[in-house]
Amino acid sequence: MSAATTLSNDAIITLIVFVATIVLLIWQKVHPVILGASIPTILAAFNIIKPGSAYMQFANTTVVFFLGLTVIGEAFFKTGLADYLGRKIIGLLGKSEKGLISGTGIVAGGLSAFLNDTGSTACLMPIVGSMAEEAKIPKSKLLMALAFFSSLGGTITLIGTTPHIIVNGMLKEQGLREFGFFEYTYIGLPLLVAGIFYMVFIGSKLLPDKDLKLKETKAVEANPKKMILAAGIFIVVIIAMATEIVAAHVAGVIGAILVVAFGILSVKEAVNSFSVMTIFLVGGIFPLSMALVSTGAAAYGVELIKPALSGLSPLVLIAAISFIMLVATQFLLNSSATVLILPVAIMLCQAADVNPLAGAMAVSVCASGAFMTPFGTGPNLLVWEAGGYTMKDYAKCGFLMTVIFWIITTAMCYILYV
Repeated sequence: MSAATTLSNDAIITLIVFVATIVLLIWQKVHPVILGASIPTILAAFNIIKPGSAYMQFANTTVVFFLGLTVIGEAFFKTGLADYLGRKIIGLLGKSEKGLISGTGIVAGGLSAFLNDTGSTACLMPIVGSMAEEAKIPKSKLLMALAFFSSLGGTITLIGTTPHIIVNGMLKEQGLREFGFFEYTYIGLPLLVAGIFYMVFIGSKLLPDKDLKLKETKAVEANPKKMILAAGIFIVVIIAMATEIVAAHVAGVIGAILVVAFGILSVKEAVNSFSVMTIFLVGGIFPLSMALVSTGAAAYGVELIKPALSGLSPLVLIAAISFIMLVATQFLLNSSATVLILPVAIMLCQAADVNPLAGAMAVSVCASGAFMTPFGTGPNLLVWEAGGYTMKDYAKCGFLMTVIFWIITTAMCYILYV
């Protein structure tokens, strides 16, 4: 029987765990740490994932990357560097909420175009937090905007996000033309501009107004020497990531080690900066996402809807491919969703006599369109706890952003490739 007509027991159990996870995240009656620990435990108990590797994702490269850059961010607070940079930016942009959101969009979007979007978020969080405090604007109004802008900025160039590189590799394997470095800019830049306008005039009004306090880690008096050291370490890490001298997560760890080695933070202060909730959510969501793919549960859904996509006009077909990818990437790792959806998108375009690059570009760009869930992207996860957000906050603010993203991506893919 085909994947479209049957589901294995493992796939059924995985789907039950997936639905239960979504419900519990919305319900908020189970602490995220307990939920994150329970997901791989249940999957391992049913032998859906190997028990010996059930908890490996608690130390995967994404978690390690989070931890390294969190320590560097803590150093920004401790030395007073975050306050200093925040005041300088405030001086340029003023203290208005709209001005700060716009400035955050330009900086985060530009940085993410050439660096990892998750890394950009982690680096900018302490600065944005200090900006919010200086301007007396709730952090909850700025941090989600930062996460969204980082994801949008990642769509601008080939190296802005991992799915772009995956797509190019798969296109090459199929003998199709690969995308150029700035070919993404034609779509990514309009997306970033639209995202800034949305967050300035609509999105920020949909975010909760929470009186969140910054961590009590700032120095009473700024330490110029340590500020310079922290800035230097930060620059070294950025250069290492941009030039790919070492892997991004290794660069983050090197930065964290240097922060402690130079006495900017103590070992205790560095460890205390770790976000336990983020670690457990990543450790739990990653194996669930992989199980949805490995058991065929995700492929089952794709196979079910595939017949409905045949015979569509080029514009509607691209819209459908973009929509499917946007839905998938809210819940699956964006790299896993890309690998799952891209072959289907190319096949559907070829069958409809549509340039397959249109479908490939739609999949590649939409991999960054996870705005309605906290675990859709690394940036969303990073700001979840710091911003005091709930699952509903992401859905409320991210829904219209997702619709705008979908319309622009569909239109630009059609214009550029059909």
